[in-house]
Parts: sequence; structure tokens; C-alpha cells
Amino acid sequence: MKKYLLFTLACFTIGYAQQKDVPTQNTTISKAVAVPIKKDTIKATVKTKPTVVPIDSNKGTNIILVKQDATSADWAKYTLPILTLFLGIGINRLIDWINKRNAIIRNGERWVVELRSTEVPLSQQMTDLIAFRDSLSFTEFVIPEIKAMTNLNGDVFKSLDKNEFIKYIEIKNAKPLHKRIFDSKEEKEKAYKEVVSISNYTHGHIAIMEHQHNLISEKFKSYSAGISGHAQSFNNHLQEFLREYGMYNLNYEKEGVNIFDDERTALLCVLYTTQIAPHMEDGGYNPFKLRDEFFIPSIRHLANYRFEEKAILLAKSITTCLNDIAGIKMEVVYMTKNVNIILERYTELINSLPDLIKDITGEKE
Repeated sequence: MKKYLLFTLACFTIGYAQQKDVPTQNTTISKAVAVPIKKDTIKATVKTKPTVVPIDSNKGTNIILVKQDATSADWAKYTLPILTLFLGIGINRLIDWINKRNAIIRNGERWVVELRSTEVPLSQQMTDLIAFRDSLSFTEFVIPEIKAMTNLNGDVFKSLDKNEFIKYIEIKNAKPLHKRIFDSKEEKEKAYKEVVSISNYTHGHIAIMEHQHNLISEKFKSYSAGISGHAQSFNNHLQEFLREYGMYNLNYEKEGVNIFDDERTALLCVLYTTQIAPHMEDGGYNPFKLRDEFFIPSIRHLANYRFEEKAILLAKSITTCLNDIAGIKMEVVYMTKNVNIILERYTELINSLPDLIKDITGEKE
């Protein structure tokens, strides 16, 4: 487009200059004024109207044509190219300014589009988090899966130009030219600070969204590792308990006691038969169920025989198992709290998004 405009201006300049020269070169002798310089010489001045110059055929006659002074019209030949040059430069600058402004607006609109596109994933992420939180259980030993929306990781914003974004905010929030042309320096600085504030708030919004996304993965990994660690410890201590329980019964049997009838061992045998024995092969123990239906009733029973060394050793192994189960429970508690905090942050983000976009686009009420 630039080349087309410059070519048009050049053609117009050449044509105009040539048009100025044509009348001067083809001027017709229109009127002759005879001046007796010599007997055989007639001086004629070129005028605008045609006339007849008498020539004596018997004598040699010289016709002298005096060209009219055209100095006053020659300025166009020199000034017009200069004006055209400056006009071309001005048009170039204008086109560059328009192109840069359009590029800034396109970049800024991309920011707005990407911000708007986070609204649906934010809502979906909240729904998934609520479902995950509700599946956490203090009675069932399960580790539910959690979904993290990848388009909330903020990576798309890293490829966008932050400098052009702040220029876009400045364009969209600028007052009309006739209102700001006479603004004082303080007013201009205040307006620019507001633009910077909107930009910073936007980047803060994105940073929080990115942090919460990373936090979901971080907390879930911590939760899974904690659950696994306590579960492994529980399994080890459960095996220790089973060995202690076997020795506990064996010591009474050496004394000739029937462990299924003796009050010191009968209750433990019933609890063992109903809660432990069925899962000896598959290992599908539910720590929370064992806590409520086996370990706590067992520890209460052994408390009646707390002065016997055999009961003390068995109670100690039960306590280590209960500590592991408490650790599993606390991992569930921590994860529930973390999910609730993340949900609060996402709620704040989704509620503030419409006003943030209005601030960016200058649509504030």
C-alpha cells in the first residue's frame, strides 16, 4: 500500500510539472508591436491574442521573439517535489502508526479472549474438586483420582507480549483526545498508574490461577505419598501385632488355658476371627474399620489386664497400628482443607473475572 501511494504521488508530480511547461513551449504569436530599431528589423513581443506581422518581401526582415518572463511560475517545479517527499514520509509514518496500533489491539484482544476462555475451565475444575473432596472418606480406605484442568496452568499467557498488553490497556482506557489534550503532567501520570495497576492485577490473577493449578498436583502428590507411607507403616505394624497376638495366645496355652473360653483371651479370639482372619490371604484390610471394630475394642479389653506383661506388649503393638491409622486420617483431613482453600481461590478468580475484563477493555461503569 505504501508503494502504491508513493507511485501515485510521483506520477501526479511529473504530470503536473509537464503541464506547466506545455503552454510556454507552444505559445502562439498573437500580437506584434513594431518598434523601429533598424530599417530591416521588427521587434515583436509575444502576447495572448493573435495578430499579423507584416513582412516586406523586398527587404530582409528579422523577427525577434521575446519570450515572456515565466520566472514567477517556476517555483512549482521545485516546491512540489519537496512537498511530495514530506507528504510521502508523513504517509509512511501514519501507516506505520496505524499498523502498530492495530498489532497492539490484536495482541490485547488475544489476552482478553484467553482470559474469557478460562471461565468454563474454572467452573469445571471447581466441580471436579468438589467431587474429589466428597469422595474422601474417614470410613473407607480409598484414594480417589483428582482431575487438574491443564488449560489453567497459565502457559498460554507466557507466549503473549506483556508490553503490548499494557499499551492495549492504555488505548482502551484513554480519554477522548479533546478531553486529554490539555491534561496536566499529574493527570497523565495518574492515568498511567491506573493502567499499570490494571496490568499488575491481571498478571496477579493469572499467577494465582497458575499457582492453584500447580497446588492441586502438589497437594495430591503429598496426600498420596502420605497415605501410602502411613499405609505401609500400618501393614508392617499389623504384622508385628499378629506376631505379638500369636505369642500372647501361646503363652496362655502353655499354661493350659483354653483361649476360646478364658475371659482374658476369648473376646480377642472372637474379634480376630471376624475382623482379621477373613483378609489374611487378600490383605484387603480397611484400617478405619479395623480401628473401630477390632483395635479399639481390643485395647479396651486389655486395659482390664494392664498389669500383666503379656497384655502390655500386645497393647503396645495395637497402639502403633492405631497411630498409623490416625496418620491416614490426618492425611484425609489435610487434603480436605487444602481442597477447600483451593475452591475458595477459584471462586474468587471466577467472580472477579468479569470486572477484570471490563477494566482491561475500558468498559468500567
